[in-house]
Amino acid sequence: MIDLENNEARYLFRLYWQVSRLLDRELSPLELGHGRYLYLLGLYIRDGRKQQELADIIGIDKAAVTRALARLERTGYVRRAPDGKDGRVTRVFLTARGRELRPTLEVAATAAIDRLTAPLSAGERDTLRSLLAKVAAPLIAD
Repeated sequence: MIDLENNEARYLFRLYWQVSRLLDRELSPLELGHGRYLYLLGLYIRDGRKQQELADIIGIDKAAVTRALARLERTGYVRRAPDGKDGRVTRVFLTARGRELRPTLEVAATAAIDRLTAPLSAGERDTLRSLLAKVAAPLIAD
């Protein structure tokens, strides 16, 4: 039987919730939240992704992606354009404003992670990062 007080799912959910809350607080002046941060992060890794590719890597349905990207377009952080080879495909690109935002987003994300991992030594943080990467690797389609 699962130990409801001491299990990985509970801890992962609590960490996700806390990171989301911290990022939302940091990013609200920029008209961003943790959800839209994930789209920008995906584009910082590789700009010009297919809209469906963003949906897949974030794990969100098409309708939610369309709404989030529309909001990011309205705030001037991204632009969408048809694919040059396949007009049925939409690609998403960072605008100059979106690219300029990267250092601010990195500071916000670093602050959230630093706060959450404050009880850990540098070595423990490295181990945590390594274990999280190992668990996440099969889930990340990049």
